[in-house]
Amino acid sequence: MTFHLDATEKHYAPHEARPGLRGILIPGRRGKLLSVLYLAGGEGPHPAVLLLHGIPGFEKNFDLAHILRRAGFHVMIFHYSGSWGSEGTYSLANDLEDANTALDHLLADPAVDRDRVYAVGHSLGGFVCAHITAARPEIKGGVMLMPCDMGRIPVLREESPETYQVLAETMEISAPWLAGTTGEALIREAEENSETYRFENLAEALVKKPLLCVTGELDNCTVAEYHCLPLERKLQSLGGTRFRHLSFPTDHSFADYRLTISEQVTDFLLNLTRE
Repeated sequence: MTFHLDATEKHYAPHEARPGLRGILIPGRRGKLLSVLYLAGGEGPHPAVLLLHGIPGFEKNFDLAHILRRAGFHVMIFHYSGSWGSEGTYSLANDLEDANTALDHLLADPAVDRDRVYAVGHSLGGFVCAHITAARPEIKGGVMLMPCDMGRIPVLREESPETYQVLAETMEISAPWLAGTTGEALIREAEENSETYRFENLAEALVKKPLLCVTGELDNCTVAEYHCLPLERKLQSLGGTRFRHLSFPTDHSFADYRLTISEQVTDFLLNLTRE
């Protein structure tokens, strides 16, 4: 089945189970995590998506959340510790822990079909997506949009100094929006945990899970050759057949391909719900 956006939409009568929006303060280890749950219309339980934004989170992909809700998914977006009002300090390790905390909260909601839960992440959210999809059996599939493999930073420094410099500058520019960190601290954390964080080292846990990786040919921040293709090649070497890679002539935030990529993501996830 192929999903297509169009100008029509379903309207709900007052007595029906209408689409909704719920603001939630999730208790985390470092304090409250600000989150929002987009609730699909119609009788549930519904499949659900944990939608993970990048660093520092200028692009939160709320448009994708609305599209997925319209397609029948509940969608949770949350802010990592130390970002956008969530309490605590920001770090890559905290991002991963917060994602698990948010997932636990989502799974506890009786409106969620626990057998059909997925993760979608953009940029650094793609890093979080890869890790939580590998670590948690409850996540049945993942979508990585222009993903950032933080574990490959030492490789980038050696093999592609220009690519490394763009990523380092992104960390530096992002840090003032985050609590308790610096660009240098984030790069150092990535280097110190390179083996643990690197996508290829998650491959054995991901090889049987359906994954979609979307990259941009004009993206100079998370270049596919260094952030997506190494995982693809590793999965292929393990006999994996469930990894799909799509590339479009767009940049890191895919501003001119929002609808096209949203359709691809929604179609991919809808097909997973029918497996």
